[in-house]
Amino acid sequence: MPSILYTAQVTATPGSVEASDGALTLDVHEPSELGGTGGSTNPEQLMAAALASCLLESVRIAAGTAGESIDDVSVDGSVSLSDTDGVGYDATYSLAVSLPNFANPDNVLAQAKSICPFLKKLDDVDVTLTD
Repeated sequence: MPSILYTAQVTATPGSVEASDGALTLDVHEPSELGGTGGSTNPEQLMAAALASCLLESVRIAAGTAGESIDDVSVDGSVSLSDTDGVGYDATYSLAVSLPNFANPDNVLAQAKSICPFLKKLDDVDVTLTD
C-alpha cells in the first residue's frame, strides 16, 4: 500500500479559502459572467492554476532527466464552463505547454504527463505543445 507523502488541507467558507498552514488565503467569488460578485479569484482560476502548476513541476522533473533547462518553459492553463441540458455546468480543461529550445519536447512532455498526479486522475484534459 502506498504511503502518503503530503496532504494539502484547505477550508472553503462563503467568500474565501484558506490553507491549514496559512500559506494560502484568498477571497473566492463566482465570476460576474456567471452572475456572481466577481472582483476576486474564482474556482475556475484556482483549478486552472492547479493544473498548470502541477504539470510545470512535472515538466521540471522530466526536463531534469533529459538534461534540459526550464528557464523559458511555461504552461498556460484554462478552464471553460459551458451550460448543460441538466443542472449546473460542464467544464473543459486545457493546458498549452511551451518548451522552447528542447531537443525532444514531445518526449519530455509525454514523461511529464505520466508524472503529473492531476493528469493521471482527470480525464479529457487537452494538453498541447505550443512550440
